[in-house]
Amino acid sequence: MIRWSLRILGLIVLLFLFYLKGSSYAIFEEFKSLHNKLDIVVDYLIFFITLSLAILALKGFYRRRKKLKRGQTDNLIVGTNNIYYLLLIGGAIADVLLLLGFDLFTFFTSLSIFAAAFAVLSKDYISNIISGMLIAFSDEINIGDFVQIAGKKGKVIDITLSKFILLNDDDDYVILPNNTVFNNEIINYTKREIKKTSIDFEIDIKLIDKVESLEDELKASISKYHSFIKEDSYRLKIVEIKKDFISMKFQYVLEAPDRDLEKDIRKITARRIVEVIRDQKTDDSIA
Repeated sequence: MIRWSLRILGLIVLLFLFYLKGSSYAIFEEFKSLHNKLDIVVDYLIFFITLSLAILALKGFYRRRKKLKRGQTDNLIVGTNNIYYLLLIGGAIADVLLLLGFDLFTFFTSLSIFAAAFAVLSKDYISNIISGMLIAFSDEINIGDFVQIAGKKGKVIDITLSKFILLNDDDDYVILPNNTVFNNEIINYTKREIKKTSIDFEIDIKLIDKVESLEDELKASISKYHSFIKEDSYRLKIVEIKKDFISMKFQYVLEAPDRDLEKDIRKITARRIVEVIRDQKTDDSIA
C-alpha cells in the first residue's frame, strides 16, 4: 500500500514538473539566471522520477514473473539497481556542472588530459564496477549461493558496484573486491549436481572396534534429519591410516541444498564424534 502511494505521489509530482516546465516559469521570467537554473533542476527531477518509476515498474513485473517474495532479490535486480545508481550519479554530476555555468561538451573536451589521468588513477574502481556488472548479469553466481572464492567460503548476500559480500559459517561478513571474484577460480557448491556434505575428523586407532559400528552411531545421531538426506547416501570413509590415528570422512547427500540445515547436522555429528571418543577412553580406563 505504501509503495503504491509513493508511486502515485511520484506521478503527481512528475505531472506538476511537466506543467511547470511547460509554463516557462512565468513567475521567474524577470530573473533570467534563476530561470535557467530552475530549468536545469526541473530537468533533473523529471529524469530522476521517470527513471525511478520505470525501474520500480520493471522490478515489480520481474518479481511477479519470477514469483520472488518481498525483499527477496537476485542477480538481475542487483545489476539493475547498480545501473540505476550509476545513471543517477552521472546525471547529478552533469547537472551540477550546468548549474555552475559549464558547457558540458566544451568542459569534457577541454579536460581530455585530466580525464585520461583520472581514468588511470581510478582504473581499479572502474574495473571493479565493470566486473560487478558482468558478475551480476551472469548465471554463474546468484544471490544465496554458497561459494568459495580466493580461499574464502560463504553465502553470497550482495553484489554492490565495487564489492562482493559473503556471509561465512561464523556469521562474519567477508567483503571482496569484484575484481578478485572475477579473476579467481570460483567453486559454487550450490550448483553442484550432487549436494554431498563431508565431515572430516581424526580418531585414535585404539578407540575404534568396527568402522561399521561408528557409522551406525553417527547415522543414529542425526536420525531426526533423515527425511532431508538421501537414503543410502551415508558413507564413513577411511582416508588415511597412520601409526596412532585414522583420518576419516563422514559423508551424506542432502535432498536439496540448505546451509542452515547443513550447519545443524555438522554440529550434531561433531558432538557425537566427541562423545564416542570420550566414551571409548572411559571404557579403556575402566578396563
